[in-house]
Formats: sequence, structure tokens, C-alpha cells
Amino acid sequence: MRFKSRTDTPDLHTQLESLLDQVWRSESDWRLWDRVDAAVMLENIRARRAPGASGTAPAASQPEPEPRE
Repeated sequence: MRFKSRTDTPDLHTQLESLLDQVWRSESDWRLWDRVDAAVMLENIRARRAPGASGTAPAASQPEPEPRE
């Protein structure tokens, strides 16, 4: 970003404030997505532990297919 004159340039305090605001917004977004990822991971774990969930029953307990004649 170019400024026409020296008076158009924001002072150092304003620049720092803008930079920190951007950092805080990014951190807020990261925390939100971390919470979303954690919720999805927990839901996947619960689904795997639920009774009758696919993939949790041992193969021996599943009924054998009847032979065709």
C-alpha cells in the first residue's frame, strides 16, 4: 500500500493495533476450528463405541450366509 504523502501514513501505534487485531481474529478462528475438529473427533469415537456400530462386532459373531442350492 502506497501513501501519497507522509501525513497519509498511519502512525506506528495505529499500525500495531491493526496488526494485533488481525492476529487476534486469526487466533479466534483457529480456536473455533479446533473446537469443531474436537467435536467431530468425539462424535466419531462415540459412533465407533456405540452398540451395533459397524466394524465393532467380531467377525465370528456375524451370521454365516446360507449356501445356495
